[in-house]
Amino acid sequence: MKTHLLIRLLTLLPLAAAPGCDSDEPVQTPNPTTQVARATIGFVFDSTAIATPPTGGIPTDLLPRTAFDDAMLQRALVGTTEPFTVTEELGARRDLESLTWKLERDPSEGQVLVLNKVGSGEATPQEPALLQRTALARLQRWGIPTSELGAVRQVKSFTQSEENGTLGAPEVHRHKTFVMRAINGIRVEGHRAVVSHGVDGSFQRALISWPPLARSGNLLRTRLTTAQIEQRAREALAAEGETAGAVHLSWKYVPTQLSTGEWALTLQVSAVMPSITGTTSTEEPRVIDVDVSAVP
Repeated sequence: MKTHLLIRLLTLLPLAAAPGCDSDEPVQTPNPTTQVARATIGFVFDSTAIATPPTGGIPTDLLPRTAFDDAMLQRALVGTTEPFTVTEELGARRDLESLTWKLERDPSEGQVLVLNKVGSGEATPQEPALLQRTALARLQRWGIPTSELGAVRQVKSFTQSEENGTLGAPEVHRHKTFVMRAINGIRVEGHRAVVSHGVDGSFQRALISWPPLARSGNLLRTRLTTAQIEQRAREALAAEGETAGAVHLSWKYVPTQLSTGEWALTLQVSAVMPSITGTTSTEEPRVIDVDVSAVP
């Protein structure tokens, strides 16, 4: 019996904009595999990432709501002049299809899916840095400004066949560019775009969650000191049953949808405890949200 496995390889490239953190990627913490059982030493905080409190406001330049209009998606994001036909519509969600493309969009959630029906051609040598620049150019042409760009990661996904217990050689399946949303260098939880190119370098897919941000109603700052945030983190961790260990603190913005349909941001801190590798099991990193009494 022959099956196919899908694996991914991360290619490290320079970040295209302000540094950020990908909430959907494995959490990177200091010495993640060398931690012993959390003993009675209490919590040891790494607060380097929150040493400078946020001071910036919402940027003037933001992705406009009109970016989710059918014409804008087809012309700027997909990059085609083919006529589209509506195949399904439910509330704000609409599915469209042309000769070579499928397009699904839900403006109320800020979500878009683009699929190339033709598929990739034969594999040719590809330069990851060039694919990354091409993906970013596509997103910016659609309307995402540089003021909303966070960390960028370039990934290769592979397929690997298995027949009668024997694995075949891995083959490149797609080149993927992960683009995280960030405001003033602070990541926005859950918001990102993934642009996929085929092995021939052709645009194959885009999966985007990037809803329009509100210009008012955001809580972007905190008056708490680092010591006060550490104390709140200590209390939040204890409430989750943790008693001791290394803890990495970092800023993040948590989005909440308003009655207008736009999304407002609230500043929080992520308290991350590294994974623990024992003799019989491995505990995944703990990520605890810490309220910092955010203010406008």
